[in-house]
Amino acid sequence: MRFRKSRLLAAVTATLSFGALGAGTAFAETPTFCEGKYVCLGDGTVFGAPEEAYPEASGEGQISARQIVEDCAAEQEMDVPGVSCGFYPYGSPETTGLGPWEPLSSDFANCRGGNEQNNITWSDHNEYITTNSVTVGATLEVGLSKLVKASIQTQYQHTWGQSTGTTQSFSAFVPEGHKAHLQHRYQRQQVTGVFWIDYEHTGTGPFEGHGHHYWAITDFTATSPVKNSSNGAVEDQVSLSKPQKLQPGECDA
Repeated sequence: MRFRKSRLLAAVTATLSFGALGAGTAFAETPTFCEGKYVCLGDGTVFGAPEEAYPEASGEGQISARQIVEDCAAEQEMDVPGVSCGFYPYGSPETTGLGPWEPLSSDFANCRGGNEQNNITWSDHNEYITTNSVTVGATLEVGLSKLVKASIQTQYQHTWGQSTGTTQSFSAFVPEGHKAHLQHRYQRQQVTGVFWIDYEHTGTGPFEGHGHHYWAITDFTATSPVKNSSNGAVEDQVSLSKPQKLQPGECDA
């Protein structure tokens, strides 16, 4: 794996820069979208690389894709001084169909049989936020959602980003000697583009660029729920997971 990544780095840097510094580069210049999938500066510098070409951890003269995304998310949420970032989509969002089933409740174990007391009931609002191709903490997803939403709405007038699910009620019976949980899934949409960041300082401290003012991640993918056009809510599909037979000891508590 390390050998493959080294070859990829060499291939990318042969024609483009990951980051941009240079004597002619002025901090706080907003990069422009160029050459199909990269970003450019006024002095002609073209830069950007896919996520897999970045190192797993930041160091002297190198930065991880995760740090780039986390720093941008923090800037969007807290207006961090000395950091700015942006996202240029390659095209309008596309609906990708229903996402995977995700749990809505913990497992309910029916140890004693019965009817009413063993029904699982759910009625609630869920918050849906944008996720992306670079793994970051859940608390930072909101900042990324704001960034992508602004880019999409500016260029395509497209509904995107955080929203609340429709209120629903659902009841299900778990057979005696089994356990199961409620799960849901919903329609999703996806957009791909180039994600860039601009650091005022090029040091290795917090919110600094590790040797460069500018970095960019190409083929950055963001995924968001599809909202109902009439009320802006997300419509869930809710079901009971496949009941699993209880194992010895699971009902001893």
